[in-house]
Amino acid sequence: MIKQEQIAEKPIKVQHLGPFVVDQTHAHNSYLILSDDADILVDVPPIQVFDLLKISLNKFIEINELTHMIIQQTHISSANVIIELIDEGFKGKILTNQYLARQIRNLNIPIEIICIEDAQYRMNIGKTMFMGFIPMMFLPIPQMFMTYLPTVQTLLSSTLFSSFYSKADASIDEIKKSLFQYHRLMMPSSDYIKPVLSRVNSLMIKQIFPAAGYLIQPDKIADIIEFESSLDFYNNAQVFKYGYEAKKETNYIEIINHMIVILQKHFSNIEILNTFVGTKLSLSNDTLVLKRSVLEGYKLWNAFFDHIYVKKGIMWLSILEPTVNKYYTDYEIEKPTVYRSLFTTMAMQVQNLGKAKSELEIHLEQLKNQVEKTKDQILRCPITKLFIESVLREILAQDLSIKQEKPQLRGMILVQLDQLNDINKKYGKDAGDEAIRNMAYQLYQVKDRETQLYKQAGPGIIIYENNVTEEQLQKTAVSARNSINDSNLFIEKVSASVSIVSDSEINRTLSIEDQVKAMFSLLEKRMIFAKHKGQGEIIDQKTESKVLSEGCILLVDEDEVNRNMLFRIFKRINFDVKLAKDVEEALELINIYPIDIIISEINLSKIDGFSLKQTLNETKDYKKIPFIMVSHNKTVENIKRGNTLDVDLILAKPIVPEEIVGIIKRIKDRKYSL
Repeated sequence: MIKQEQIAEKPIKVQHLGPFVVDQTHAHNSYLILSDDADILVDVPPIQVFDLLKISLNKFIEINELTHMIIQQTHISSANVIIELIDEGFKGKILTNQYLARQIRNLNIPIEIICIEDAQYRMNIGKTMFMGFIPMMFLPIPQMFMTYLPTVQTLLSSTLFSSFYSKADASIDEIKKSLFQYHRLMMPSSDYIKPVLSRVNSLMIKQIFPAAGYLIQPDKIADIIEFESSLDFYNNAQVFKYGYEAKKETNYIEIINHMIVILQKHFSNIEILNTFVGTKLSLSNDTLVLKRSVLEGYKLWNAFFDHIYVKKGIMWLSILEPTVNKYYTDYEIEKPTVYRSLFTTMAMQVQNLGKAKSELEIHLEQLKNQVEKTKDQILRCPITKLFIESVLREILAQDLSIKQEKPQLRGMILVQLDQLNDINKKYGKDAGDEAIRNMAYQLYQVKDRETQLYKQAGPGIIIYENNVTEEQLQKTAVSARNSINDSNLFIEKVSASVSIVSDSEINRTLSIEDQVKAMFSLLEKRMIFAKHKGQGEIIDQKTESKVLSEGCILLVDEDEVNRNMLFRIFKRINFDVKLAKDVEEALELINIYPIDIIISEINLSKIDGFSLKQTLNETKDYKKIPFIMVSHNKTVENIKRGNTLDVDLILAKPIVPEEIVGIIKRIKDRKYSL
């Protein structure tokens, strides 16, 4: 067990408070995060051990000096402890989820509450404290979450990796057993763990601090994560039901549904469904759920296994046997007759003759898995844990062989730190590696679920997006650059240069191999161009040819025919044209691209063109963008309203191409002569 001592290095220290023993099997852990910018208490114990918390806390800090509290476990009983802490002098802020925030506010507790959802699951406090929050839907407590401190690679894991607590000097095997028992009690099945573990595996972790039970030694972290990933259990909350006169009965239908879930892990749905066609057991075609049967009780239980034995033999019975034994051991539910018959026992013995062979096959499979694990390590960057560039090249080659409908495309975004060489020179290679690792973490925080990250065969990270539009690709690039430029994770202030390439730019008649080479070549050339231009630049096809462009026009119109006509007109005279079908899409494009002129239809659904202009007028820079309105309904009332909003011109539809071209050229000339 880790002793009560400082756990992390400066600038952030994480202090363990506890364990606070609640009863014979439960012990709570709280934590104190200390830094120059904030002093934070993480999770509070039950009220009955509050005095122990206060004593432990006062060894390091006065309660009135705490700046924040993070409440990860959303027990409403936490409110009682919060009230006690306020009475003891706490005046800071509480970070928690919306669920607990509502409960606390209903109690009229005089404290400021920040919801992690409103903070978009991350928060900066000063220059040193950066936190990411990871939601985890573990029952029975809703909306729980974990806290990750990237600068010290520390995970405050809430109930994940928590365990029961019986003695101080537990062995690693005893901790694993307690961990399994705790998780089995906390959630319906191990499936609830998988999504959160997937997120945890993407993080760089040196310390894990659970909310309950035993702390995990740093050298055992990989072992514990692997153990938790291997957990496989299913808790049926309806093993028993209550019939007439409140008589307790075994719920065989629900238990059989559990057996069907086990079979689904090994066989296809159609095979399972066909097995029971024409029987007295009626399964749902879609979900394979058994909802009803003419049989009841133990007769139903026996019939299910008898039919399996007749139709599928010993193999299916062998697969289900461990689960049948579990129900027999845990709930004293009698085994089906087929498992107890002499004939079946003899057949089982025959089946067991192959165990030696099976064990050998398992051993070979383990060796194969070890080879795959080693291969996976070779294909990942040791610094960022991302797959390396060669993996992306193979994936891109596979994707390019599949036809894609326009305007969807595949694109790569290369991100590099402008100050990486300076960091290496000033602070050494380890600091440079840390900067690349922090860049990977920062990009992971802003990427979409479908977006993939790869380590470049160089100092950068490549973002790969499939089935996206050009605008979405550009938006991702801007988000990536801005997140790094604004981050406090790095040893000094940094900026990022970005280059973009898509498969729409290359000759698709080339071989797949040459197409891949062409895309990577363009990506790297544009990064060189970005570095030459300065720091924090984003270079794509349009940026390279920007000197040839007359300017950027935004067309806002629901009428596709009118949009396409104006698009062709302005493209012919070398304008870059952006298209939007509504005001919301228009505002997104204005935030991404340097728009020179806006042409908008007045009559748009939901929000009209006048509202767009009114919104732009609220921003000093956007108010100056020349604004032309077009409409089939050019009335005096519309003209007056346009004059009030400083609309430059209102044109009547149908538009005369020569007229609109002349107007745009005059506006452009006037703009650049000012």
